Amino acid sequence: MVEPQPVSVLTQPPPYPPPEREGKPRARRDARVQLATWLSAVPGLGQLYNRQPKKAAIFLLGVVGLFLITLNIPGATAELLAFWKPRGSTMVLLSLFVEILSLLLFMSVFFLALTFWYDAMHDARRTAQERNGEREPGGRWWWFHR
Repeated sequence: MVEPQPVSVLTQPPPYPPPEREGKPRARRDARVQLATWLSAVPGLGQLYNRQPKKAAIFLLGVVGLFLITLNIPGATAELLAFWKPRGSTMVLLSLFVEILSLLLFMSVFFLALTFWYDAMHDARRTAQERNGEREPGGRWWWFHR
């Protein structure tokens, strides 16, 4: 006859914070998460800190390019309307419509630039966490993080 073993109802929780890297190989250099995040206030510096120069160039050129496009939208609209010289009530109404479309385009591109800038900071933070072993790698599509 087999005697049943007593079942332990309460178990010990895992230690918190978890022990330092048990059984995991150390990275060449631990990336400081907050430093990587705040370096990305200048787009691309956080990626350079995480040793990702191609991604740094993409973020820098993307953010600067979007902000330059944003800054040129009002001037391009003014040049269009100066060249067009709308006269008459219908043409003035049409020029107001062009101005409204220009404003909507300006706001859309500006928010896209801000989103891209935020994503540079978010990506630098996640990459530093992955390098430290604090988070599982999230895959290649860095703009679709969960």
